[in-house]
Amino acid sequence: MLALAAAAAERLPLLMPDDFESLQLVSWRVEQGVPESHHPLLEPAMPWDSGGVMAHGTVLRDPIDGLWKAWQVSTPAEERFEGLKSQHEAQRRLTYLESKDGVKWYRPKLSFVRWPGYDWSNILLDFDSGGTAVYASVLVDPANKEWPYEMFVMRSPKLAGLTNRVGHLPGPEERHGNYRYRSKDGKDWKLVEGPIHSSVGGGGDVSYVYREPDGSYVSYFKTYPKLREGDRIITYDNNPRGGLRSVTRRTSPNGTDWGNDILVLARDWRDPDYAQFLEICPVKVEGGYVALVNYYDASIQTMCLQLAASRDGIHWWRPDRRPALPNPPLGDYGGGMIWQMHHPIVVDGRMHVYYAGSEGIHGEIHDSRLQPQIEVGGELVSGIQKPTLPFNTALCRATWQFDRLWALVPSAGGKTIGEAITHPCNPSGGRLMVNVHVKRGGMFQAELLDQNGRPIPGFAIGDCRPITGDYRKVALHWKGGRNAPPEAVSIRFVIQRAFLYGYAWESQQP
Repeated sequence: MLALAAAAAERLPLLMPDDFESLQLVSWRVEQGVPESHHPLLEPAMPWDSGGVMAHGTVLRDPIDGLWKAWQVSTPAEERFEGLKSQHEAQRRLTYLESKDGVKWYRPKLSFVRWPGYDWSNILLDFDSGGTAVYASVLVDPANKEWPYEMFVMRSPKLAGLTNRVGHLPGPEERHGNYRYRSKDGKDWKLVEGPIHSSVGGGGDVSYVYREPDGSYVSYFKTYPKLREGDRIITYDNNPRGGLRSVTRRTSPNGTDWGNDILVLARDWRDPDYAQFLEICPVKVEGGYVALVNYYDASIQTMCLQLAASRDGIHWWRPDRRPALPNPPLGDYGGGMIWQMHHPIVVDGRMHVYYAGSEGIHGEIHDSRLQPQIEVGGELVSGIQKPTLPFNTALCRATWQFDRLWALVPSAGGKTIGEAITHPCNPSGGRLMVNVHVKRGGMFQAELLDQNGRPIPGFAIGDCRPITGDYRKVALHWKGGRNAPPEAVSIRFVIQRAFLYGYAWESQQP
């Protein structure tokens, strides 16, 4: 899907839930992304993006020329939002940005689409011949010398009130349809195929497409599966389909023929009844995938990001339900919604997530001018549900340390010790390396267990030299030696005021 980080050999694997057979008095800590100090990166400034420099697209560092590039959605401003009608969803256009460092972005002056009063714009696709454009998945293949750039993008002439055509191809049967484009330079795009229904299933307007190393394709898209027994929809959630926003996965051998729908992310017993999900945006790591998930709170109409991981791209695990990128106060960029781009970008040991930070919320009901009163949670509210509000957004970025996304920590803290026992592994006589941060007054140790779960003499807790301090990669030492004995099968970690981020066996050392 996406390349591993160049420094992967120096980074220990991230912990996964299936690493462990037993967890006692330990829980998962999720690190929060740090917004760029130069925040936001790019604000609305031109007539065609005065209503938002939006996401629904791709940011990447182009492997061909090294430039940072963005294919994202822009929207004109909507100053007055009257009654129940809105124009912003029908005015979304695909635009193009560049940057030399990933922080300072600019709008190239292009001649593909002009705007009244301007001889140039950074708009890429003609609005009149295809309508709105959202969710541009741009894939770059330097080995393809003729057409190195490929894009799947959702078009909607119906939503724009136009004839149902996209260029020379028929329009979609539903409101949106996926169309395939190719380009020699990433700017001048040629329509080659569509509509490709990789987002069918009730979602209709959210779909990201990825290419696997074997040349096949994967799409993660929003769906509305039927409610299960006990499921509840928040009364004033602006959800006309009456289902829970969830994420489904679909695969294709060639990008044309799609099938094998699998629901991969939906609300579970650990989520509150106002939790819903819109996007999974993954990056490849050793042993699986890491992703940011758009977590939608239907009770307050906001959206933040949670971290998730998977071995196979199908079964997703969220180590904690608290946000990895929380919303700042309402009115700040991101205070209402955080819309992430196609995938995280890993550079020099750091993971960057580009997103559109919205000043406002997704929808609202508290408008005392409107009638009738409706009941929400047993309370009468003066007002009426409005549709999706304008997305007044700016381009933003948050960053994580890629080898420290989450950790096992003691549940109680203080002097209380937690422990974690791994599933049987194959140390092959190697050294046990850990990525660990031990706080002041804390301690971290481990012992090696045999096939019966008993500590091996010389490699028990009492034989382990305690680790204190902060290490990205450090070996454990026992009285019995540095290398694991042949009878070692599993590990018991003992954690006190410490964060275990990862572990691995390294080849036997003399």
